[in-house]
Amino acid sequence: MTEQFNINQFNCSISGKGSTLVWAHGLCGCMQSEDAIGLYAWHRFPKKLQLIRYDAIGHGLSAQGDSVDDYLWPNLAKDMLRVAAHYRAPTPLILGGQSMGSATSLYAALAQPELVKGLVLMTPPIGWQARAAQVDYYHKIAKAARILGGKGLAQMNAKHLTKMLPSWLVNAHKHSVLGMLDGLKSMKRQTLHQLFTAAAHNDLPSKQQLATINVPTLILAWEGDDAHPVASAKTLHKALPHSTLHVASKMDHVDEWPELISEFCLALQS
Repeated sequence: MTEQFNINQFNCSISGKGSTLVWAHGLCGCMQSEDAIGLYAWHRFPKKLQLIRYDAIGHGLSAQGDSVDDYLWPNLAKDMLRVAAHYRAPTPLILGGQSMGSATSLYAALAQPELVKGLVLMTPPIGWQARAAQVDYYHKIAKAARILGGKGLAQMNAKHLTKMLPSWLVNAHKHSVLGMLDGLKSMKRQTLHQLFTAAAHNDLPSKQQLATINVPTLILAWEGDDAHPVASAKTLHKALPHSTLHVASKMDHVDEWPELISEFCLALQS
């Protein structure tokens, strides 16, 4: 049976021409929330490269998913590759994303290695044994989401931003950090329930799988974030054969990330 793909389900943004970076946001985020927090500086991304960004299924202005399966990372990876294929992005591609988006990129590289020439993994999510210890937490959030909805969760998270981001980043971006909740506010109860139920089932690829990803990989991590621990980034760095790791401990380090991403992509331009 042929799987159907409708690009109209996805809110997408395309700029520049040339070698392509396909970028995916994090859990409960969207393009709007990325722009609001102001860390990415996509307006400075080189115009001689093509940048494809999109809202994942159930996020931002994209359509809702039908089931928990739609939010499993291997299925989000299929969406990523289909978006790139629809816009006839020249292959091989550079794939990247933040948190959920970095997990999506890894699974896309495993699914279609011949289509990928580089990865950018920004604040990879918690994985493996440490993630297994969080399963009950994800189920609790799924139940809470069914009651509170996006607005309720956003209001709750606004009071505890340092549980979602490093305290030094929150202090440096007090004027814009609440923007990261913009995408969450409009999310539906059913979507959030499915999304966090999927989070309880999701995990990063095994070390054996990671060892087969034979492309240059840029890993960007930051200290002080339990949901995106440096330990996960270090494990990925050790497992991925051609990876470079940068760990930020202050805002000055994160301010360098847009340039690091641009330089990495330019170096891979064919």
